[in-house]
Amino acid sequence: MPEQKEADSLGALREITITLDTYDDIFSDFDPRPFTQRALSEDFVKEINRRYLEDRRGRFVVNFTIPSSERDLKEEFIIKKRLREHFAAMVKREGETIKRTKMRGYLYIAVGMLVLLANTYVFLSLSEDHLLYQLLTIMLVPAGWYGMFTGIGKVVDEPYDAAERKKVHEKFEKANYIFLSDDKE
Repeated sequence: MPEQKEADSLGALREITITLDTYDDIFSDFDPRPFTQRALSEDFVKEINRRYLEDRRGRFVVNFTIPSSERDLKEEFIIKKRLREHFAAMVKREGETIKRTKMRGYLYIAVGMLVLLANTYVFLSLSEDHLLYQLLTIMLVPAGWYGMFTGIGKVVDEPYDAAERKKVHEKFEKANYIFLSDDKE
């Protein structure tokens, strides 16, 4: 009976199944280092992102089928660890991207406010007939509003895509990676 519950809970999960010829299919062909340090293949990462689906609870499983003659439990343990490390690094990178983008946005907002304050100073200190007043007003008002609106866009809109990618990477970091024997030999 407990086996049935486990099968039911796994059946409720969304599964990604990838067929491997060898463990090398997961890693970059250009990286000769051992699996503990080796970079993941860009094609592999793109493929699992393309197939990404989750259930209502946000869980999913990535299944790897591989010929039983190629299976090595030690290597599988290392690969699972490496996959989690890779996605943890991606989560960190996306978090830093979000932080940098927002900081740039706040800088734009601050500069825009300073420019608008400079325009206010010009407005209060020079007469409207003065040529310098007219030139500065023409340049400062649009520049100030541009800075404000661009900054707000960087704080509100731009981080959205990075935040979505970060969520997906967090899911892959916590995903259940299962290696299965493919006995079609």
